[in-house]
Amino acid sequence: MIDIHTHIIPFVDDGSSSLQESLEMVKKAVSIGVKTMIATPHHIYKRYEKSVEEITKNFNLLKDEVEKLDLPINLLLGQEIYYTSKENIIEKLNSHELLTINDSKYVLLEFSFTHKPKNYDDVIYNFKVNGYQVIIAHIERYRWIKEKDVVYFKNEGALIQVNAASLLGKEGFKIKRLAKKLIKHNLVDFIASDTHSFRESKLDVVSKKIKNKELFNKNLFESEKIKVNS
Repeated sequence: MIDIHTHIIPFVDDGSSSLQESLEMVKKAVSIGVKTMIATPHHIYKRYEKSVEEITKNFNLLKDEVEKLDLPINLLLGQEIYYTSKENIIEKLNSHELLTINDSKYVLLEFSFTHKPKNYDDVIYNFKVNGYQVIIAHIERYRWIKEKDVVYFKNEGALIQVNAASLLGKEGFKIKRLAKKLIKHNLVDFIASDTHSFRESKLDVVSKKIKNKELFNKNLFESEKIKVNS
């Protein structure tokens, strides 16, 4: 099982305020069967703007402690990037000021929760022509999103991620209903935890529900759709 969206690095965003908190999140992931965990700290314009150097330093601090504890998990580094027209994200990716997932072509992109992007029709295309594969983070949580928007993004080549907690109703009934509907219509590529110190991973609970009901494809928890070297 691979978790492609987590906030486990200490001191870089709202995910973890201490190394101990980070280690507890990693231990939880190991206990529920996660084999690879991708750390994706926030980059949000004018809010979370830690440098790649600082993020990498704290990631390596965590990774070293995980290795000392001999925890059987592979940690990789990426970033969750908030899309805004106020900064040139593609240019920053090209200049290595922002991070792709494990230095691959995959970019975890977050949109506004309340407003559809102004250049909605061009977002995925612009990343694609510049050599990047967009994964849209927790798409079910955007208030403006409709199923037709998800179909559009898929047709443009985006991959779609939903949060495990959404499927358990932790974000409200409407979000749960949409998340389940998207999965049933084969519009979702990944279920991830989006774990923070205040949001426990629920991948194990959702995985059991899915397998017991035989509703969804187990590959939503695995790595076939994302190719990154460890």
